[in-house]
Amino acid sequence: MDNEKRMVDTYEVKHAVCIGDKETLFLEDGKSPDSPYMVCNCSWDNPLGVDQYSDAVVSADYLEMMTEFADRVTAQIEAVKAERAKISVPLEPFALDHCVPDDTGESIEDKVAVIRQESLRPEYRTADKQLVLISGGFGSQGKARGRAVYVVNLYSGKESRWNRADILGVVKPECIPDWAKHRLRQIEAERQVKHRKQEQAR
Repeated sequence: MDNEKRMVDTYEVKHAVCIGDKETLFLEDGKSPDSPYMVCNCSWDNPLGVDQYSDAVVSADYLEMMTEFADRVTAQIEAVKAERAKISVPLEPFALDHCVPDDTGESIEDKVAVIRQESLRPEYRTADKQLVLISGGFGSQGKARGRAVYVVNLYSGKESRWNRADILGVVKPECIPDWAKHRLRQIEAERQVKHRKQEQAR
C-alpha cells in the first residue's frame, strides 16, 4: 500500500506539501503532451473528511507549474503566520507533565484534555490547538470498544473528531490556564442554553 501511486484523475502526484488548511499538489501525466503538469489544492473541510480538489491549473511548461506550486506553498505559509499572529494566548505546548496520563479504563467525557503534539501537524503544535473539552464519542468512555472521541477546541470553539490514542491525558486542574477556564465557562453556558431550547421544543 505504501508504494501505491496517488492519482487525481489521470495525473500522478509527484510533490505534496500540507500547510494550514490545505495541501498543495504538483502532478504529472506523461500521456498528456499538451498539459502534462498540473498544480491544484486539496482540502478536507467536509463531513466525511474526503479529499476535495480545487483550483487546478495545467501547462506544458514545467518551470511555470513549479513556480505556481512554490507560490501556493509560500502563500499557505504566510496565511498560517498571519493566523498565528492573531492568537492572543500563550502558544507553549502542553506536555505529559501537565496531564494525568490517559487511562483507557476511565471515562474522559466532559474533561479538559490535551491532544498529543505528534497527532497535530507541525505548524499546529501549540496550546491553542491542544486544549479541548471532551464532548462524547464511544472512545471517551472507560474500557470502550470504540475509538472516536468528539471534542470542542477551547480556544476556537470548533468541534472535531479524534481517536482516543490522540489524547495525551486530562489536564491537571492547576495547569489549566485562565483563558481556558474562561472559555470553558462560556462553552458550558452555551451548552445549557442549547439544552433548554431542546427541552422547550419537545
